[in-house]
Amino acid sequence: MTISTLGTIAILVLFIMTVVTAALALLGAVRHSERLVEGAVQGIHGIFAVALFASMLLEYAFLAGDYTIQYVQQNGHPEMPVFYKLTAFWGSLDGSLLFWVLLLSLFSSLSIRANRQRHRVLIPNAVLVLALIIGFFSALLLFLKNPFAPYILTPGAAMQGKGMNPLLQNPYMIFHPPSLYLGMVSMAVPFAFGMAAMITGHVDSAWQRSVRRWVLFSWLFLSVGLVLGGLWAYEELGWGGYWAWDPVENAGLLPWLMCTAFLHSVMVQERRGMLKVWNLVLVISSFFMTIYGTFLTRSGVVQSVHAFGESPELAWSFGILMITIIVVSTALLVWRWPLLRSRNELESIVSREFAFLLNNWLFFGSSVFVAIVVIYPTLTDMEGFRAFYNEVAYPLVKMVSSDAQPLTGRITIGPSFYNHYMSPVGLALLFLTGFGPLVAWRKTTGQSLVKQFLGPLVAGLVVMVLAAVLIPLVRSSQDVQGVCEGCVGGVQVMSLTGLLCFGLCGFTFWTIVQEYVRGVRVRRRNRPQSVLEALIGLMMKARRRYGGYIVHLGVVLMFFGFAGNSYKIERKLQMHPGEVVELDDYRIRHDGIVATQDWQKDMLTVRLTVLDDEDNELAVLTPAKWWYYQLKEQPTTEASRYMALEGDVYSSIADVQLSTGWVRVNLYYNPLVNWVWVGFAIMLMGGIVCIGTRKGDAEGVS
Repeated sequence: MTISTLGTIAILVLFIMTVVTAALALLGAVRHSERLVEGAVQGIHGIFAVALFASMLLEYAFLAGDYTIQYVQQNGHPEMPVFYKLTAFWGSLDGSLLFWVLLLSLFSSLSIRANRQRHRVLIPNAVLVLALIIGFFSALLLFLKNPFAPYILTPGAAMQGKGMNPLLQNPYMIFHPPSLYLGMVSMAVPFAFGMAAMITGHVDSAWQRSVRRWVLFSWLFLSVGLVLGGLWAYEELGWGGYWAWDPVENAGLLPWLMCTAFLHSVMVQERRGMLKVWNLVLVISSFFMTIYGTFLTRSGVVQSVHAFGESPELAWSFGILMITIIVVSTALLVWRWPLLRSRNELESIVSREFAFLLNNWLFFGSSVFVAIVVIYPTLTDMEGFRAFYNEVAYPLVKMVSSDAQPLTGRITIGPSFYNHYMSPVGLALLFLTGFGPLVAWRKTTGQSLVKQFLGPLVAGLVVMVLAAVLIPLVRSSQDVQGVCEGCVGGVQVMSLTGLLCFGLCGFTFWTIVQEYVRGVRVRRRNRPQSVLEALIGLMMKARRRYGGYIVHLGVVLMFFGFAGNSYKIERKLQMHPGEVVELDDYRIRHDGIVATQDWQKDMLTVRLTVLDDEDNELAVLTPAKWWYYQLKEQPTTEASRYMALEGDVYSSIADVQLSTGWVRVNLYYNPLVNWVWVGFAIMLMGGIVCIGTRKGDAEGVS
């Protein structure tokens, strides 16, 4: 029996097991039969075993070079390094769906095992929901995208794989997709238990305490995936940035925003018994956005360099699933509305509850806004939508904006549109990050407000002044690309948005420091110990609270790096060997071109030497163009950079001529960009501290 046949049988068995498990869970819940429920629980564990077997078969096919399987033939190559053969498993559409099923079955098995005794009433319905979700993806594998489909060899053709997409042959891509998958797939567990809570009527806080760590787990891996994707784009695509609001980038951002909102709002329910409905809405929305993001990346409805290709069948399948989620979830919320009433009400807008609520509105609204905007160009490509817009919506829009135009074809929405609307939201969220810890629960007195805000406000003003002094007030508009607050007489003035961001970083940073100083003082007042001992004791006693402050510190440092992007310098020019050009305080010298090759590509590498203002050599940059033999018409751009805490000197090649040494090069100076990666590392540390919270620790990521 071939691997192709054995794998297809495994997929069939997997689908049948999901159907049987769902049926056992449903009957067990209706009849209150412990034997049927136990059968469903064992079915979930069995589903994982079969999914693991199918995944191991596909990995073996890549390692063994079994090119009789179409998926292996399209993504494998005998000369590929072993770690790329392993990652080719999830490198394309069919395999990524199997990887999704593997992770989903693993998380389902782990969550059911962990909560089997703790939430016995919820288990049957949770198993039912999880089995139905796995069944949906198993059906896609069986009927639409079988990764074990045989490859029909053309007579006389060589039996050899094409190799993985060159853009994916990057170390970051070994970890970036799995991180996003881990984050997105694991959101099915909170969704399943939330649905089970509404079905059974057990909508108290117990189920949320059990799934909070799952949401935090999802949030952590979504964060890792997003940042690694940004690093990949920064080093691989050669355009000098790390986030371009690409539809597939947004696919991971959407559930991250919802998860972040839930991690804040769940504390209000734990502390004040409020926002029960809202927390369920956020759990449902987080899971919905993972499906919506999967729909974007795998159906071909959006145009993206990262997309898996077009598949109308998948588009319809995911569309039906999303409609089902909305209809069923909404019906259950309406049914259980009387049980979800809050015990308390909001007492003051100057309170921590209101800060969290406003924070939630911004996160939720941002996610919905991005979700609509990312699909809007596709809608404008539909003749029916254009007719509806021009006849119904356009007259109303025209009344509000005189610049409005009727739709005549597909429109394109670029990064500037997102930045225009999302930058103020980001600044507001940064302010709330510092504002929340400064106000009390229920309400804050005026005297306490002044006392709490004085230090952070002064710190914010000081940082703004320092930024204004240290950053050049004007630069030539030919050398600058970023937020332009006004170009007059050929110069671009300082970015007010960037300046405000620096100030809010100072404000929030001082808030975090203030909270730690206050906590250490209290501990040292009550017992004789050093500052370090008091700090460690503080962290161990309230991990969620102070781990949350570490997360916030990482966010502040990331925004510090974002602010530097407002003063980005870009130069696109032609250079000849020996020529020297200036880039901010650096000088870049063209020292020649080197041509090399390996088993899969031809390479042209340009040698650029980075000099300081005294002509001392600081680094050698080696931007390159690679032509893969399998895809010679699609050369890849390999960027090179000189890293420092104050910023990156970044280079990439647009065009090169080997005979003369002439090169058209893109040079960038990205101030403070490395603080984005430093901030992320600190944010990740804080998240790990929070996920290790002891039972009974009531303060969370705030």
